[in-house]
Amino acid sequence: MIGFGYVQEDTKVKLNHYMSVGDRYADFYDFGHEECEWDRACMIEKRKGWWDGYAPLCRTNYAYTRDTYEVFHGWGREEMTRAKWALMAAIVLCFFFLDALFLKAAGVADRWKELLLIYVSAGLLTAGFWFVDGQAGAQEAGYNVAREVLGFLQSPMPSLMLVLLPWLRERALAGQR
Repeated sequence: MIGFGYVQEDTKVKLNHYMSVGDRYADFYDFGHEECEWDRACMIEKRKGWWDGYAPLCRTNYAYTRDTYEVFHGWGREEMTRAKWALMAAIVLCFFFLDALFLKAAGVADRWKELLLIYVSAGLLTAGFWFVDGQAGAQEAGYNVAREVLGFLQSPMPSLMLVLLPWLRERALAGQR
């Protein structure tokens, strides 16, 4: 979970940084179309060259970087948006399976239904906040609440809660006897 969490966070940072740079410059996704006569391979090379030389640095939790994935240079704004949503769904799905594996390893595999309930409830909460107030973007409170709820799902917390809370409850009840 920790290794996957590091990789997915790095990927999200790179994708969001690339999109914010693309949104800042009006012709970013069409860069080099005059010289390349709309040849896709040529335009990808032009955008890659521009990125390597001029892209602003992005601050992550631990460093400044402008590194990105090569595949981003070939995508337009619509593909980047679809990739962002697909990445979010894939990450949540992977964390669900990792949480289920953790429950199995902890010997409480029968609690997968509660895990599913946590994921569905958090998904509904996320969708609700996003629809009410999050569609305008990252400046809105609904978007930020939805992002934090997704952050909860993209952590080991759901499975840890299902393992530790019943155990702590049993210990507390045993202490009262």
